[in-house]
Amino acid sequence: MKKLWLLILVLIGTLPSAVCAERGVLICVSREADPRIKAAAKTLNEAEPYRALTGSGTFQSAPELIDSESLLLPPNARDGMHLQLPEFRKAAFNSLILVGLPEQDPLLKKCWGHQIGLQPGALDVLGYGSWKGDFGTVECDWNPFLYSREVKNNAYTTVLIKLSGTSVAGVLAAVKAFQSGLLNGIVPAGKGELAATSILDLKPDLTPPPALPEKLGAFFRAGWTQPSAMEYRAYQELAGMAPERVWRVKYLAPGVNDDVSAKAWVNGLHRLAYGNAVTIAEFRDEAGPVAALTELAARRGARKETLAGNSGIVFDQPRDEALSESYGQVRYFAAGRRLVAVSLPAEECATALESLGPGKNGEK
Repeated sequence: MKKLWLLILVLIGTLPSAVCAERGVLICVSREADPRIKAAAKTLNEAEPYRALTGSGTFQSAPELIDSESLLLPPNARDGMHLQLPEFRKAAFNSLILVGLPEQDPLLKKCWGHQIGLQPGALDVLGYGSWKGDFGTVECDWNPFLYSREVKNNAYTTVLIKLSGTSVAGVLAAVKAFQSGLLNGIVPAGKGELAATSILDLKPDLTPPPALPEKLGAFFRAGWTQPSAMEYRAYQELAGMAPERVWRVKYLAPGVNDDVSAKAWVNGLHRLAYGNAVTIAEFRDEAGPVAALTELAARRGARKETLAGNSGIVFDQPRDEALSESYGQVRYFAAGRRLVAVSLPAEECATALESLGPGKNGEK
């Protein structure tokens, strides 16, 4: 009888993931979290990105608030056998929003990654620098439980969203920023102090992006990423001047996460996922966008294009060792003090340009 039950457990572990998956969203907060963090987590179903994540099919059920500890694996969990564990399956086959401080939340600490260096009262992030004070952090990525050696394949992608900070005040600021549409960025929750200087320092800025439609054709506006200093430097080297501010507004297509692929990543929520986005670089004056567009037009692969009365250039989205094919095109246009790069299809690009055209959003 014992052997029979072991066989049943093995068979359950090898069933297609869709059998046990709900494809919902779990808001995870530690039992040890500060009461203010627990209260803030309960408000997350009001967040702006939910509309896009639900409309695109990424979230397919109402958010569920759970203890982070309920997703931790038992101490005797064996590598290669995690798919048999309900904790692992729930963590892998649902999208996760982790809210809290790593020092208080063992699940958040386990999923932290290497993009943001964080400790109480201080953070160190490439492209922002080393800071002391109260800061929140918002980071979107793929779900590390699904993207592990325990899961060989799956019919869809699940995402991980981390809302954290250097203090309770920072976490609360991160929750508020995510509710307003921030997908990736550093959130000031006080004055803050730059602990060391370099050429890649950037003061975190929560100025919202210029207004863009909530929907562009079938695409849902998910929110925006706060580009780091590396992107500002790229414009500096391209045009001879850096923009005053850069935003990347992300749109999600229906079914964007209906597989596990490079295409899903390019069009997803990660900071470096440039697909289906509108990137706006705002310069001090109109010379910046003109200089950048002139330099881009001289680059290999550039093609001139006129779209809805706007003259610009178009490139195929790049390929590299990780991306074996191009997943669309990216178009560049100068609009007043702004250089606008759009990786959406042409029709949606034209609508976005119309909403950002000279004479709108304070432009002249």
